[in-house]
Amino acid sequence: MKSKSELITEQSNLKIEKMKLDRFFSLYLDKFGSKMDHEKPNTKIWQLYKSKLKEYEELNRKISHLEYWISK
Repeated sequence: MKSKSELITEQSNLKIEKMKLDRFFSLYLDKFGSKMDHEKPNTKIWQLYKSKLKEYEELNRKISHLEYWISK
């Protein structure tokens, strides 16, 4: 088991990664949002978006778990 300070450091690093992905989504949607047709979700634009969204969801899950363990 990691110490509380190690958990906080890991949480901080994950939050930094999350902020980078937030920025990616903002820029990506600004650039490609008009080209993202919801009726054709199998394009390369959608594939990248979906892969980054999975990464984002995984980061959120890890951050939530760390918050739980830090609070204990």
